[in-house]
Amino acid sequence: MKKLLILDYLPELFTSEVSMPSSIQQAINFLETQWSSINDNKIKGILAELAFKSFLNQQGIHFIPGGWIMSPGNKTITQVPAREKVCLLPRNAPFSWQAASTNAAAPVTPAEISAYNYFRQVGVTTYLVCPSNIVEADFAIPQPSHRAVRASYPKSYHLDFMSISPNGQLQSNPVATVFQAFPVRNGNSGLRCSQLNRIAASQAPWNDSEAIARLFWFEYTRYFVQIDYLVSNIDGIHFIIVPSGSCIPVELKSKTVANDTLLGDWFGIDMGPFAKLAFFTANSMNTDALYVVQEVDSDRNHVEWYGIRFTELVKSCSWVWQAGGKGMMGGASSTYKIPKAAFTQLAELFPTL
Repeated sequence: MKKLLILDYLPELFTSEVSMPSSIQQAINFLETQWSSINDNKIKGILAELAFKSFLNQQGIHFIPGGWIMSPGNKTITQVPAREKVCLLPRNAPFSWQAASTNAAAPVTPAEISAYNYFRQVGVTTYLVCPSNIVEADFAIPQPSHRAVRASYPKSYHLDFMSISPNGQLQSNPVATVFQAFPVRNGNSGLRCSQLNRIAASQAPWNDSEAIARLFWFEYTRYFVQIDYLVSNIDGIHFIIVPSGSCIPVELKSKTVANDTLLGDWFGIDMGPFAKLAFFTANSMNTDALYVVQEVDSDRNHVEWYGIRFTELVKSCSWVWQAGGKGMMGGASSTYKIPKAAFTQLAELFPTL
């Protein structure tokens, strides 16, 4: 097994010859194959994340792009799949077409290690996922089946699954060990290969090369795993480093305020994110989670950033859920209502975290 100092440059994983899809359009094409629904909520979510990162920079708060939380796809190996969660924290290798292009990959940061340790402490086996030995010419888009031609799901780039060993160094782990509780896939059923040419690359957020690069590696990590294993309950999470120095998970949404006669103005949180934040706060050692809402008006113009600790959210929300709209993946959602009065403007909340 490879062992590398955590904060050292990783020469075995990112060489000076690293190169990627030759254009931002190729990366966008890959994302299109992986997204069955490119609806308004998905675009709102990406734009909200970009705006949130900009706001955090103004506040001196560090944003940590999160990772995937996966469970085994069925109970053929384990009777309680949700207990076998694995968290994958994708790392980026640089693209030649990025605005700040470089041939050298960034070293693992203390912030990334904080996110890694957070997941470990709440009982989720965690790996830093690092692209290795990348050659631009090897990149190929997944292809759907057509008549007598079978579908193609190429693994264009290899990924290394790194963990921190007891002696404080990074070590590479065999994929079969990482996913030993996950059923091995038999056939292509369930793999994604959606239609191309659904994204207008000249429009925001698709013309932001840094955002597309991050989205590419985020989605490619999930794709790399799903080719070989059956997974379920896939979800993402982000982190911030707050003024106290703690690393806390964040759920971010962009919403217009709603109103009813009982609660007045309110924001909603879907049942999935609610359960996810409940898992973190129930298993962490006195560490809270944060629900952040970017309030926008009916024309999608920014109004204000609001936040609420999850421990306050559960005290303030309605216990009766209501049907929501479409989620980012296109499916229907169910929502808990939280009075807007329970939220605090984010700039005022940060100093208390």
